Amino acid sequence: MKKIVILAFASLIFISCDKDFLDTEPQSTIDTEQLAKSASSNQALINGIYTALRSYGLAIGGNHEDYGHKSVLSAMDMMSNDMLMTKSSWYGSFYNYLGRQQTSVRSRLVWNTYYPQIKSANLVLSVIPSNTTDESLKAVRGQALALRGYFYFMLARTYGPTYIGNETKLCVPIYTELTLVGKARSTSEEVYTLIENDLKESIELLKEFERKNHDAVDQTVAEAFLADVYLEMGKYSEAAALAHSARESYELLNEKEWMNGFYDIKSKETMWGATITAATSTFVASFFAHFDNTNEDGYAGGMGLYKNIDKNLYNSISDSDFRKKAFVAPGGSKTYPGLPEYANIKFRDPTVTAGHYIYLRSSEMYYIEAEALARSGDEANAKKVLYEITVTRDPAYVLSTNSGSNLINEIILQKRIELWGEGCAWYDMKRLGVPLVRDYSGTNHPEFGRFNIPVGDNRFIFQMPQAEMDANPLMVQNPL
Repeated sequence: MKKIVILAFASLIFISCDKDFLDTEPQSTIDTEQLAKSASSNQALINGIYTALRSYGLAIGGNHEDYGHKSVLSAMDMMSNDMLMTKSSWYGSFYNYLGRQQTSVRSRLVWNTYYPQIKSANLVLSVIPSNTTDESLKAVRGQALALRGYFYFMLARTYGPTYIGNETKLCVPIYTELTLVGKARSTSEEVYTLIENDLKESIELLKEFERKNHDAVDQTVAEAFLADVYLEMGKYSEAAALAHSARESYELLNEKEWMNGFYDIKSKETMWGATITAATSTFVASFFAHFDNTNEDGYAGGMGLYKNIDKNLYNSISDSDFRKKAFVAPGGSKTYPGLPEYANIKFRDPTVTAGHYIYLRSSEMYYIEAEALARSGDEANAKKVLYEITVTRDPAYVLSTNSGSNLINEIILQKRIELWGEGCAWYDMKRLGVPLVRDYSGTNHPEFGRFNIPVGDNRFIFQMPQAEMDANPLMVQNPL
């Protein structure tokens, strides 16, 4: 009963926030001159963004798939080759690609998760000048820029095309000032220029910033954001350097730590996440309710809405790789006898209601660095970086002898295994030009998700939400 009350209370708080993002009138009477001088007031606005990114109902309202940034990462992974669901329910519209259509409320998830937070970041950036010498204000401006740049990156790769070769094609509207006027879509080049500039400035501003916990963005996270952006843009030498710098201060997990459930933000690989407590938990409208197959109080374990690994991907994992233990083997599990074959036991929250959200892990940087090095022609060092992380997961792994596309494919495969369910798979498919292939001989995808989509299909780009089309006469729609 207590859990239901918490969820209902959260619904009452956040349901009113499901409005058009162009409602940009500041909801405060604070004097802008005072705000410009107050690091604490501006940090409070940034903290509000962090809170929103782990909150229920801000993007769609009353939808249990809507619990912030982690829900976006999860929804995108449901559209990939690598993950499946055993019953059609929550996340089914993403799994079957209907959620990308303008008439679906799900098309608003990414849009309404990030544009309102861009508005908040713009408010901070409008009052803290770029030439401030105050270290506290530098830190706040740096966080605002890092977040705005990253949010535009999430929007661009959801509603826009891949970057390379599509620089002049339409992407998403750019808002850098508070306004009530809807804007037309900018080109990919214009959007990525803003993203790059925001993140470059943020990295400089965050040099001296020491965060209190991993809920906040610091310089290493800003570097990680830009490394990912540069990989998308084809700036491979820059991507490799930034990924290396971003991961240097983090240690890799050992087997026991890796198999712990990914519910603790204090994990030594966590770069950025959200602290969840019993008081702030939104219970069934949460990541673990949907993706912890062992939790009988959630949708996954309680209603049999299991989230499983694709059979082909599972079979590609070496038997000596401990990450294979994160999924129920064919024949079943003695520890979890009720779970089906291929069910994930990677994500487990023993607290039931207070599992933290991990948005970004340092392990991702190894794969960005390795791929970028390989594409830059430095295959020797690419192999060393790949070996450095893979041997910690698979003691039998040896230095790769692959080269060219085979080496890159090996890097991507290891990335898919390592980061399964963490929000990278579908975006990488789109970036790399990988088709959706679920209908194959022996597939374990259920019938409602068993179909293929060729490279270049319109379905790899989300349509603009219907509400945005209705509100903004300058908006141009993506093809169905």
